[in-house]
Amino acid sequence: MKIEAFVDPVKSAEYNSVKNKTLEEIIKYINKNEIERFYITIDKKPIFLFNHAEIIDIFLKNRLHLSFEEFYNDLEDYKLEVIKSSKHIIDTYNYLRKNKLNLAPVVKNDQLIGEINFATLSLKISFIAIKDPLTDTYNQKYFDVLVDEYNEISEALGIIMIKIYDLSIFEGLYGYDFKNKILKEFGTQIKNSVRDVDFVFRNEDVFKILTFNPSDITMKIKNRIEERLKEKTKIDEILIPYKVVATHIPDLEQNIFLAIDSLESKLIKRD
Repeated sequence: MKIEAFVDPVKSAEYNSVKNKTLEEIIKYINKNEIERFYITIDKKPIFLFNHAEIIDIFLKNRLHLSFEEFYNDLEDYKLEVIKSSKHIIDTYNYLRKNKLNLAPVVKNDQLIGEINFATLSLKISFIAIKDPLTDTYNQKYFDVLVDEYNEISEALGIIMIKIYDLSIFEGLYGYDFKNKILKEFGTQIKNSVRDVDFVFRNEDVFKILTFNPSDITMKIKNRIEERLKEKTKIDEILIPYKVVATHIPDLEQNIFLAIDSLESKLIKRD
């Protein structure tokens, strides 16, 4: 996953357009337009960043009268750290953390395309860590977290599980892409059958749903999933076998662990 997908827009100006302007003029422009960070570029490649720390330094050193050209040529050991857009999101996170950078400009073909913020990136990585990228559902890790957290509350909880059978056989016969096509289609239909407040997870060939609803609503969701899957489980003229089971706490099971064990046992045996 490349960092290009996570950049924030920035404000910038070309060197030639500001080189003759005084630092005072540039800072007045920044303040007037409420720009938090202002990049200077050459052929769109970032070379300097006006931020809060740099502006204070300019005031303290009484450099407001200097043109930007004079100021920039007088800089010593100034280096603007940049991130290439092709860099992986995890590598970017580690790089920023290692170098203690709160933010960095992102370039593509040496041209500024935006900025990455360490705090924002940390939140996004946390979210990615609990997602299944193939089906855009949550993963088993997050399912386990919510199951543990449920012990501390006393709300009604519906649990629905959908198992796809023979995935390894389909993969062997038709390839990896066909298996992924099956998982994506099931994921889409299942997500379209629930509300935004419900949780959908995938662990290999099993989708799981946690819904904080009464038992009758849980069963309506189960029926809705079955109806959708009946219409969509013939992929490339191949009928995909599956099974949908559901239970509810406290109406049908005493606790969440017994409920999960019960559903998993039911999924072992095909109809």
